[in-house]
Amino acid sequence: MALLIDRLAQTRYPSAPMLDRIESAITSRDQGEEYIEKLLDRIDEDTYPSPEMLARVNRLIATVEASER
Repeated sequence: MALLIDRLAQTRYPSAPMLDRIESAITSRDQGEEYIEKLLDRIDEDTYPSPEMLARVNRLIATVEASER
């Protein structure tokens, strides 16, 4: 998981399959939060972030928050 997140941090425009693979490997809340943080870093670096990336982050945040309940 750490390798995948490191790869994400180094990739300017990560592919949807890469992100899907990372999401399928998440096994803990900490990993989910770290992943969301990296996605937010990607979004912050773009003047015009992709709507797909924004939707992905929204979905992931909802999933992580739901796992608290």
